[in-house]
Amino acid sequence: MKCRCLLSCCALLLCFESCKKENNPPSNNTLILGKWLVNKTVSQLFNSSKQLLSSTTSTSFTADDFVEYYDDGSGYYSESTNSGPSLSEFTYTLSGTALTERTGPETVAIPETITSISATALAIHAVSLVPDPNDPDATDTEIDDYTYSR
Repeated sequence: MKCRCLLSCCALLLCFESCKKENNPPSNNTLILGKWLVNKTVSQLFNSSKQLLSSTTSTSFTADDFVEYYDDGSGYYSESTNSGPSLSEFTYTLSGTALTERTGPETVAIPETITSISATALAIHAVSLVPDPNDPDATDTEIDDYTYSR
């Protein structure tokens, strides 16, 4: 009788353990979906000798300043302007923390890195080469860091 009771208890414990939910954290592909309000942007421009040419930090944004990602790989940016919100469509791919965006089929892809992401916060780092406005033969490096929230 004692053995049967012990076996029944063990079987009952195994049943409870098998019903336990798995807590798999959501992937970046799921977390990025939806609307993200811009909180802060930091933009730095370096010449080919790695000298800082300019640095700009912006923290004043409205509800019209946001990015929205859809599960079909498309999205759009909204930026407040004097004449109202300005919308720009894009497509994106995401692999781990590597985010690549295109504003059109013939535009160069913009490689970005998700430096942090959660259900309520997103940070993106982007490095791009831009032509030097003072020297058409030189290329500068622009580094942009974006911080978003829901």
